[in-house]
Amino acid sequence: MNNHESESVVLIEHPIPSVVRITLNRPKSLNALNVPLLRSLVEALRNNASARIIILEGQGDRSFCAGEDLKQTLAPETGSAEELKQAFDQLQDITRLTSSSQSIVIAAVQGFAIGGGAEIALAVDFVIGGPGAKFRFPEVSLGHAVTGGISLRLPHMVGLLKAKELLLTGRWVDADEALKLGLLTEINHDPKVRALELARQLSELPSISLSSSKTSLERTLFDNMESCLQDEVNVASHCFAQSDAALGYANFAARKAATTPSGHETNAAEMGRIRDLNTALCNSVSNFPGRPFFRFGGQDVTFQQFDTAVGALAGGLRKLGIASGDRVLVMMRNSVEMAYSWMAVNRLGAIWVPINPELKSVTLKGVITSAQPKLAIVDEALLPELQQTGVVDDACVFVNKPDGTGPQSFSNLMKQATSVTEPVSVTPATTSAFLYTSGTTGKSKPCVLSHEYFLLQAKALIESCELRDNDVLYCPFPMFHLDATALTMIPALLLGAIAAVSVRFSASKFWDEIRATRATVYNYMGATLAITYKQQPNERDRDHNVRLAWGVPLPNFAQEYEQRFGHSLITLYGSVESGIPVFQRLGVPSPPGSCGRARKGYQLRIINDLGDEVPVNTPGHLLIRSDHPNAMLKEYFGDPTYTASAFKSLWLHTGDLAKVDEYGNMYFVGRDKDVVRRRGENVNASEVEDEFFCHPDVVVAAAYGVPSQLGPGTEDDLKLAVQLRPGSTVTEEELWQWSVTRVARFQVPSVIEIVQDIKRTPTGKLDKATMPLVGGKRFDIRLSI
Repeated sequence: MNNHESESVVLIEHPIPSVVRITLNRPKSLNALNVPLLRSLVEALRNNASARIIILEGQGDRSFCAGEDLKQTLAPETGSAEELKQAFDQLQDITRLTSSSQSIVIAAVQGFAIGGGAEIALAVDFVIGGPGAKFRFPEVSLGHAVTGGISLRLPHMVGLLKAKELLLTGRWVDADEALKLGLLTEINHDPKVRALELARQLSELPSISLSSSKTSLERTLFDNMESCLQDEVNVASHCFAQSDAALGYANFAARKAATTPSGHETNAAEMGRIRDLNTALCNSVSNFPGRPFFRFGGQDVTFQQFDTAVGALAGGLRKLGIASGDRVLVMMRNSVEMAYSWMAVNRLGAIWVPINPELKSVTLKGVITSAQPKLAIVDEALLPELQQTGVVDDACVFVNKPDGTGPQSFSNLMKQATSVTEPVSVTPATTSAFLYTSGTTGKSKPCVLSHEYFLLQAKALIESCELRDNDVLYCPFPMFHLDATALTMIPALLLGAIAAVSVRFSASKFWDEIRATRATVYNYMGATLAITYKQQPNERDRDHNVRLAWGVPLPNFAQEYEQRFGHSLITLYGSVESGIPVFQRLGVPSPPGSCGRARKGYQLRIINDLGDEVPVNTPGHLLIRSDHPNAMLKEYFGDPTYTASAFKSLWLHTGDLAKVDEYGNMYFVGRDKDVVRRRGENVNASEVEDEFFCHPDVVVAAAYGVPSQLGPGTEDDLKLAVQLRPGSTVTEEELWQWSVTRVARFQVPSVIEIVQDIKRTPTGKLDKATMPLVGGKRFDIRLSI
């Protein structure tokens, strides 16, 4: 701490006549209480005791006040009981000055109000909370006790039993529950603006009547406040003299040490200098070789073991002639071998092309053809599908086999040559991988993504979610997705954390895997939360280490989910093409339905069909651009026409509909392309239609989304309307059974309806706006697995 911080930890302003605004100004520490802040706050309240209205707020959007700063403690000089008692006296003076003052005091609570911060907020007259406001009293878990009079005030607010629950368990209370309990006066999407508006309204009321009514209420309810405060000091002093308190602080210090940069951590400055994946891996292996990096199937692979395997595989690939710019197709289910393949291919300057292992038939052939691979690595179970396409010569196919046998096995490939320990020279713009999109560009197309692209997305997640080096990042989604690569593997790589990857998402096994992997952060996609939430509640719902989950979309039952499972949910907007331009930040309130705000370096534009910008809060086509040249895809490989169309006027046309409010919050409205979002996949409707067109009895097929049975705010189910050839007797059941063996699992319809005719638009396109949302035969797609 420096002198400048001591002088500026509390800011005092006079925004309008008769109103004083006092701001706790330690945003980097979540406005946590230290000795200078306590001293300055008491002084500010005393000096402004004659003000008619006082507003208390915290600097920034993340936190009102996070309680005591345990890094410094409230007895930083001597650690003595006398020094600690002085701090307690100051904290209690704040309660005295706010609750018994003639001034009307308003607290604007955004984000966290923890411990002493919650006590300060609840000693005022009006508490305006943001949607992200969260209260907690963690003193007992730290071997401490409350000291700001809350043991008297809280039972009056919420009742004795509820007060005991909150104080003894230290659980979180979100904004909605706080409002119901009486901890908040109201919730407003911008509590600071609302607090000032309320202050203006109150300042116009008769001052004597206002202040005397307040003091009368305080005296009636809390006539024994001074004896309560003395009791709290005695209890707190006793607690700090015991070993529990020391243990509480020691545990905090240990946790903090794990996340504080040292000579062996990747700090922010060092992370900023890393601009390609090869350097990132080398840096991590050097800094923490023995740490676990990749957790899969109950086994950990350390950074050093991972690097050794990558070098061996790179050696085998180099012997086969793989060099800079070559494309290596990977058709595998999630595995540590798949992770090796990415870094090994990049070590040679080549391009990693992972594809969906569920693809079959026409769609699979189109995807492989578009990649033009020089070599393919495939799981043994998927080899027949790959061979049936006839695109890749068998001599260029290497198989990942459970027994590891055979000259063209993955295992043998890792033993064929001298290990490659030094990566070839690459630049930030060098292509690392092709990831396929089916969201906005018609047929699935390979997005050309640079090394730095993956790093920029990872750094965005680290910043927005405040990830730490002791986090375990769990992802149950496939590694041909952005989520498992840029947003799980690479953040772990940069931080020295653990990437815990599952074979696939399973609702019945989800929380068991969370516990087994000791995950602290996990990734969700739409319907996965709904499926998990619909599982029968049980006593182990909060038996886990998770503090945060992120993903899209945030369902309308998000708060109930957070309450049940005991952790926060945040959301974002992104795609393979755009990266992650919009993100909620942890602890920063966002209005309901918002994806967050544009990140630094990104610009959003909303236009109408004529290309004109629309007013705020008006839905339109979403366009994005970035100041950073490697923040988005470089191009669609082999398709300059689509690339030019997507980047018309130098803005990425996302194919999505959105709106932006006057505060810059973005809201996803829908898609203006022929895509169904289902089970974490963007299902391209035209590809499904092409597959069904191959059925001999189908004349026309129209694929589109219908509301999911999982409920609103999740995703869509895939419906197929089919027009048959005259005289055909094929049934919906037979069509569905045919599709199970023919198409990818995510392309199998949930509903099939045979119709007499499918209307077309004047331009000859299928008129899906007239397609029925109800009707048809519904199938259990789980039976297609």
